[in-house]
Amino acid sequence: MNTSWTVRVERLEIRLPVGIHADEFEPQPLWVSLAATGMAPAAPQALSQCFDYEPLYRWLTHEWPRTPHTPLLETRINQLFAFVFGLDQRLHTLRVGLYKHRMSRDAVAVGIEREATRLEFEAMQCDAAAASGKASHASVLVE
Repeated sequence: MNTSWTVRVERLEIRLPVGIHADEFEPQPLWVSLAATGMAPAAPQALSQCFDYEPLYRWLTHEWPRTPHTPLLETRINQLFAFVFGLDQRLHTLRVGLYKHRMSRDAVAVGIEREATRLEFEAMQCDAAAASGKASHASVLVE
């Protein structure tokens, strides 16, 4: 029998180059919080039956921080969606938040959050790919 399981990460501090200001081209401290939910065996007998969060942790702390600067937190959230949904096909819902520490003296952190199902995220990717293809096709016609 399967049941709903959630992998949760709360305020994991990482350093990412993200933002529109000159001082944000260098990696800055961010908190990552996420909850990924899916169906898996209610009484697993092996790690392969579970949602293994170690690859996620390793990517968040070692690989993702080495990626090039990105101006928008929204782009970073979409990168995280793609990675998490790519980890395990059984995951069906993801909620992600990215928060900057240094944004305000009046708040502990300021950031953004997004929640989507796998189907919603895949539809968004298809729409973006179609729009990108149309833009490429239009530029060829203009030249």
